[in-house]
Amino acid sequence: MYYINAAPNESGNYGNPMGQPFPGSVGLPDDLLSDYINAKGFVIPSIENGAVVILEVNQEALDAYEAANKPDISALREDKETELSEACHAAIVAGVNVTLSDGTNGHFALEETDQINLTTAFNAVQQEATGYPYHADGQLCKMYPAADIIAISEAATAHKLYHTTYCNHLMAWARRAETVDELSGIIYGAELPEDLAANMAEVMSNAAAV
Repeated sequence: MYYINAAPNESGNYGNPMGQPFPGSVGLPDDLLSDYINAKGFVIPSIENGAVVILEVNQEALDAYEAANKPDISALREDKETELSEACHAAIVAGVNVTLSDGTNGHFALEETDQINLTTAFNAVQQEATGYPYHADGQLCKMYPAADIIAISEAATAHKLYHTTYCNHLMAWARRAETVDELSGIIYGAELPEDLAANMAEVMSNAAAV
């Protein structure tokens, strides 16, 4: 049997964290335990012969407790935006797979230095260079033909655009979330709400047409 305080504290709570008997405690039958736990100890017990026979929720005291201990959603929102931003950055720098002109596949990371180097290579072929030295992840540097540099650059641009756009929409979702549960469910990779998904699809479609 679980044991609770026989008298409430100033807040109206009958809590006994250990649930063990002690002087001044009363027994709580197993069939009333879940009601007690759900009410977080804010109950109104009817006691007979050292045991609780009827248990009601002290809703006023429970509401006051939950209001006083309500999480600060503004602070949680800031943490969520940081979490999403970091996840977006990690997704971008993880890079892309690209099928090259010789039919092989290469993976190209997109750390900030990689993005700078790739921009330099792309600019060179745009100025009619027939190739430019570059390297896939874990591979030796070699001369890539202009077509491959362009393919890698286009894939990298599309990859970065997708993730920055997706992250922007996740941020908008987080900023409008009204409950802690909704906010906690917003994770990188989650399906966007219908209106945000439609807006992102339109943005990506317009970007592809440019």
